[in-house]
Amino acid sequence: MADCKHESCGTREKVWLPYEFEGRSRGLKPHSYCIHCGIVRNTSADRAKPMGYYMNILARMPMITKVQIRLIVKELESRDFDDAYSMTRSEQEKIFSSVVKKYSKVSKDRIRASL
Repeated sequence: MADCKHESCGTREKVWLPYEFEGRSRGLKPHSYCIHCGIVRNTSADRAKPMGYYMNILARMPMITKVQIRLIVKELESRDFDDAYSMTRSEQEKIFSSVVKKYSKVSKDRIRASL
């Protein structure tokens, strides 16, 4: 939720959800959620990066113009890309690759190599 200021529930209100460790299911674990929008907090090791991390990657790609960077950033913002509460880094990388590919002629291999 782009306009939600996430606020975690208390320890007593946490929900029990399945979790994985090293790719294997490990049972149930309590997870926090936002009391305003209901999104479950990402507690995995696959933490999201801030938007500035991806802006720096775009700035290091000389084949992408400033106009293209602006279009890419606007689309990423519209997809709640910077929501570290619920987004994972692997999700961010997939979205970033598809959006950069949409607005530029950079190959997916080149984009993934820069991540």
